[in-house]
Amino acid sequence: MITNIFNHIRIKAKMMGACSCLLHITACFLAACSSTDEDFFYQDEPRVRLVGDYVWAAGTDSITFSFVAYPSDVTEMEMSVDAQIMGEVADHNRVVNLSVDDSKTTATASMYTFPSTVTISAGEAKATFPVVLKRDASLTSKKVRLYIKVDDSSDFKTGVNEENHITLIWSDVLSKPNNWSDLEPFFGTYSDTKYRFMLTNSDGAGEFSTETMSWALLNSYRIRFQNALNEYNAAHPGNPLTDENGQLVTFE
Repeated sequence: MITNIFNHIRIKAKMMGACSCLLHITACFLAACSSTDEDFFYQDEPRVRLVGDYVWAAGTDSITFSFVAYPSDVTEMEMSVDAQIMGEVADHNRVVNLSVDDSKTTATASMYTFPSTVTISAGEAKATFPVVLKRDASLTSKKVRLYIKVDDSSDFKTGVNEENHITLIWSDVLSKPNNWSDLEPFFGTYSDTKYRFMLTNSDGAGEFSTETMSWALLNSYRIRFQNALNEYNAAHPGNPLTDENGQLVTFE
């Protein structure tokens, strides 16, 4: 197309003055760019990507969870994952195929459940499906991993490499929440000791999130934790609460 434009310019240049030719060149390139812009839209086969709930995934390709913050009678936790289309919505239902990548999974089949197919309804751009993580005695000493990937179906191809899967990592030991960077303005630098103290004094809250909790609620938790810490330190004169790094725990 560009070659044709220049051939056309050379012919016109012989027939037009310099200024007139310059205007014609500009018009030709504007027309070419306009045509290119109009033609630029997603034309590939419909594809699917997997996106985890921000509370747990924090915009990454993995969901991290620990049962340690929950009472012993909580034996399962359901996580929500979105199967989102790349391309246009359709006027009919479409099916997404899912499977486990065994080479990247350490959890046994008894530790989780999720559907092998998900239906994205007509006119919809996504469908949400559950992944149930189960509490196992072995999780008190280790983390396990589940790698769920999109398989090709008659309706969809897999999405981009970074989002054609979701990894779920869970345990029954303490682990740093993925969204701690959002929580740091309220609770300060992370440490296992601090987080365990928060969970112990949270009156049953299993997680904290700027997505589901207001500024006022998170700030009230900060005040609650600082008051509890003051009481702890007063009860342990000369031995204030320090974390695993030897730093004083504080919420101020």
